[in-house]
Amino acid sequence: MVKKILFPEDAGLILMDVVPKHYFNLHMGASIRNLQELADALEIMDENTFKHHVTKDRNDFSNWVRDVIYDMDLSRDLLKAKTREEALKTVRKRIEGLDKLQRSYCPKEQLKCGVREFFCGLIIGIILGLIIAAIRAGLS
Repeated sequence: MVKKILFPEDAGLILMDVVPKHYFNLHMGASIRNLQELADALEIMDENTFKHHVTKDRNDFSNWVRDVIYDMDLSRDLLKAKTREEALKTVRKRIEGLDKLQRSYCPKEQLKCGVREFFCGLIIGIILGLIIAAIRAGLS
């Protein structure tokens, strides 16, 4: 299966809290609002709670990630996780990747600060090119 290419804006949407009506309600009573809370819950939940949500016939975590978070890649990876530890590792790895992608985001406002430096470098490059061309012409 081909993984979907994500943009930095997508990472922010995947990591944010879902609306209250779409919280994931664990068998142990807690509610999960986002991927970080899913990771936190997987870290502390007992095996009975995990086995209640993940059976050979269904995976509630994968379904929630697919249907509410809209992260098809993580949903697919969670289907492969057969233990709580594997699921935790999978979610943490995804959060880490999304955080990294989100930090790489450079909004338009930040691009403006590099325009001046770009044009200064361009002008310096042109001047140096002209100087080198003049020196070579004088040596011929």
